[in-house]
Amino acid sequence: MIRVLSLNLQHCLPGAGAEHDGGTASLAGADITDPAAARTVLEALAGQISALAPDIVALQEVDMRQKRSGGLDQAGELAHLLGWEHHRFAAAWAGPVVGMRRRPLRSPLERAWDDVLAPVHLIKGRGPAGFGNAILSRLPVRSWHVRRLGRGPATLSRRDGRPWSPRSYHLETSTARTMLAARIDLPGDGGVGSITLASTHLATRTGVAARQLAAAWAALTTLPGPRLLAGDLNMGPGGVAATGVARPLGEGPTFPAWAPRERIDHLLTDPWPTGADGMPGLGARASSQAPGAPLLRAVAWGTRAFVVSDHVGAWADLEPVL
Repeated sequence: MIRVLSLNLQHCLPGAGAEHDGGTASLAGADITDPAAARTVLEALAGQISALAPDIVALQEVDMRQKRSGGLDQAGELAHLLGWEHHRFAAAWAGPVVGMRRRPLRSPLERAWDDVLAPVHLIKGRGPAGFGNAILSRLPVRSWHVRRLGRGPATLSRRDGRPWSPRSYHLETSTARTMLAARIDLPGDGGVGSITLASTHLATRTGVAARQLAAAWAALTTLPGPRLLAGDLNMGPGGVAATGVARPLGEGPTFPAWAPRERIDHLLTDPWPTGADGMPGLGARASSQAPGAPLLRAVAWGTRAFVVSDHVGAWADLEPVL
């Protein structure tokens, strides 16, 4: 059995979880533009994650060297605090939060040459900034995979009542989206050697998010199973079900953190096979799926507030079904 946690970090901005936890209440108003304060918040988050004891953590809205979060490599710092060797960041875009965002040449943004503005980074003596998803794993990772999911259409809105003035309009472009996947070795001899787990954060428009989810799942199915897609999908259970692409695991609202009422953070896995009558069931495996192909089921699940974010985390204990 493995425990998986999915959490939208909101760039580690202290949230409702800090205010309502006596152990972290002092961090509720922390200025994370200060590197020392940002590290203190990450240390508190690492302690909370350790208490939950997941084997794999899927993260979204992760900052890489952004001024607003102390210039830290959030995924790398958090993995170090957890004592986990295996971790990877994948940028949805490179560049500062306020400024010229661009597609990275290589998604890890580990080196200056991962960004088109490499000469600038070399002169300044620091790596490129970015924003995206990450996966941290206590278990060994065989391989990493990144899939770009595109972006939605731009929107033009009018600010005031002067339609003849160009300054009366605001053009807003949609954020680029990606999926980061990892093939992860599973412990023991349960007949399943590895799991493919992905982390993603989809568009805020339901129609665009649905198309991105379909593309993400299609890409994930090209990798060995069993498969798990975790992340902030910006859709409720009904919207996810309408896409017909996967089987949800767990339940419980995840947003907003101060009074959760919607589940927009999900854990999705391979559908149950179906028989000739169209009904799902393990006994129908041979009619729609290769014999012995592994699947996952949840044996426990829940949600948890953390010191950071406007989301609560969604977790599940999973075991393979052969």
